Amino acid sequence: MDKNINNQINRALNGFKDTIWVYLKSANSIESNFDPYRNTGRLESFQSPIPVKAVVHQISDTGLIAKELGLRTTGAIEIIVDDKDASILENASKIKYNEKMYTTYHKALGSRMMISKRPFGMTKLMCFREGNS
Repeated sequence: MDKNINNQINRALNGFKDTIWVYLKSANSIESNFDPYRNTGRLESFQSPIPVKAVVHQISDTGLIAKELGLRTTGAIEIIVDDKDASILENASKIKYNEKMYTTYHKALGSRMMISKRPFGMTKLMCFREGNS
């Protein structure tokens, strides 16, 4: 019974799915100008991006984050993926959607990336846009 419901939901959502590009880190290396006190000279390399099909809901670009001196506008997306794809997004080094980079699980401070389980084998992730734009 649950398998049939899950298949029906997946077929219904297929028309609404977009592609999210997920980058996984392949290696960290140290360059010749490495300085541990200035935190320079580290080189990160990434694997080829992995396309993940997901239902993406744009949260308004004027979502507000409280800062010490006022408010800053930022964007966020709500991603709904199958449970099997949620671990890829959790371990990502970069998440890219519509040419914009979003906060990853390991770089998230506070509640900058929220993950919650949903029924029928789905997981919902909420990611905030990186940077000031």
